[in-house]
Amino acid sequence: MAGLRDVEYVELWVEDAFSVANLYQEAFGFRRAAEAGPETGLDGHHSVVLTQGDAHMVVTSATGSEGAVADFVALHGDGVRDIAFTVDDAQAIHDRAVARGAASIMEPSRPASSSASVVRATISGFDDVVHTLFQSDAGFLDSLPDCYRAVTSSGESGPLMFDALDHVAMCLRTGTLDEVAEYYKRVLDFEDGHREVVYSERSGMNARVVQCGPIKFPLQEPLATNQTGPIAEFLELYRGAGVYHLAFLTDDIVHTLRELQQNRVEVMPTPGKYYDMLPDRVGAIDENVDDLRDLSVLVDRDQWGYLLQVFTRSMHERQTLFFEVIQRKNARGFGSGNIRALFDAVENDRLAMAGSD
Repeated sequence: MAGLRDVEYVELWVEDAFSVANLYQEAFGFRRAAEAGPETGLDGHHSVVLTQGDAHMVVTSATGSEGAVADFVALHGDGVRDIAFTVDDAQAIHDRAVARGAASIMEPSRPASSSASVVRATISGFDDVVHTLFQSDAGFLDSLPDCYRAVTSSGESGPLMFDALDHVAMCLRTGTLDEVAEYYKRVLDFEDGHREVVYSERSGMNARVVQCGPIKFPLQEPLATNQTGPIAEFLELYRGAGVYHLAFLTDDIVHTLRELQQNRVEVMPTPGKYYDMLPDRVGAIDENVDDLRDLSVLVDRDQWGYLLQVFTRSMHERQTLFFEVIQRKNARGFGSGNIRALFDAVENDRLAMAGSD
């Protein structure tokens, strides 16, 4: 859709906004930029704004046991509620999306008290995921509602680990993959990327990518003939469809992962045999394979280049939402050649964890 520029921010609804914000600061290097709560005029909620590079996150929790945020968390646990888009004309895009079948969650509004010229509207995505349409003549942090108070850093900031959000991966219920993909195409003019069926040792999935310019959504559903494996497990633990992981860009994945190791961030292990076959599968790469083996980095090549990626273990109670760290060496894909390796790693990890209980 003309005027849909990029993902401006992702908002998580969680049980404890301060705990999650602290975790993301200490583990992943996000900077706390602003806060809001009842004491600043945000009734019923606490909210923390985190930023790193060009990536912005809002982490929100309820102050009580009632209301939309509390209900969401009671059902899903911690999870992504809103994937907000930067747009040229929030009113026009809202109205066009609604005419094409989206539900209007919030009509376009212009906060009279904002110091910047801001228009916000919200439309439905899929299940409990929504999309705020964010139009502003200033940057994100300069366009926050007046109830947010800037947080001044008390010391030197740590090293930059992530440059930007690369993509948002979704888990969908079996039989809904095409419905959701076609919704984004019809309502917001997303276009088709690739699609494939992936089989692992114990399970499998249907996968499809839709994207609109730099906004990329890999979509996944369990196979109807074998509803087991990581995608099915997410749907069970999360009690519905939702965001599976957030993928963040880095320009030096080895350096970033060394920093994450220092912060005690755990990643999904990769079988040693994967690296024995790596040269034959992807050809020559710039990185030292021993470094990649040590850090469990996966590598995949497409017609444009290659990428390096790793998946963290979830740090949330239900073991649902997790992060991907990705470095692109001109590659445009999502590591489809690695999906089998990821599935096997997740399944083996779950079995090992179950065996240690």
